[in-house]
Amino acid sequence: MTTFPLPLNAEETILKTDDQAAHVKSGMLGYNVIYGTLWLTDQRLVFRSALLASTLSYPLSRVAGAARQEVSLSQRQSPYSAQRYDAALYVEFEGGGKEYFLTDDLSAWAEAILSARSAAPDLPFTQIPPARSAVDQGSRGLWVIVAIMAGIVLLFLCTVFVCVGVPALLALFGQK
Repeated sequence: MTTFPLPLNAEETILKTDDQAAHVKSGMLGYNVIYGTLWLTDQRLVFRSALLASTLSYPLSRVAGAARQEVSLSQRQSPYSAQRYDAALYVEFEGGGKEYFLTDDLSAWAEAILSARSAAPDLPFTQIPPARSAVDQGSRGLWVIVAIMAGIVLLFLCTVFVCVGVPALLALFGQK
């Protein structure tokens, strides 16, 4: 079992832990599934990534809702295989922030978060949750790649016109 990564607040106790959890983090071309450990205390929801040891910490008093949500996620495991996820733990925060986590029992985690939220002390955000998630936006990475390719083709066509078309026009109209 992984040790809790932050100092515990006064009278804070750990309620639930999942060493095999994952955080679905928004990236430039979509989302990344970051594996690590998820903790629920009676005051905070904390995730620590296994690879980079970065930590997310959100106060339970700022949670607006938590539920199991149907999603379509895929994490490439190797060149020939991918891990698919059909549901994730969706946590919504005050102000419209949202996070997605993958845990062993999504419904139980959602119930535990909502149950602990009612008695949680009013703590400020130490970091603001993202307002947009790549999970909600689908495969925007494909559209970014298509836009980049279209830009390259347009740049090529402009270059061809300047290098070939302009001299040809000058040669054609320049003779008297």
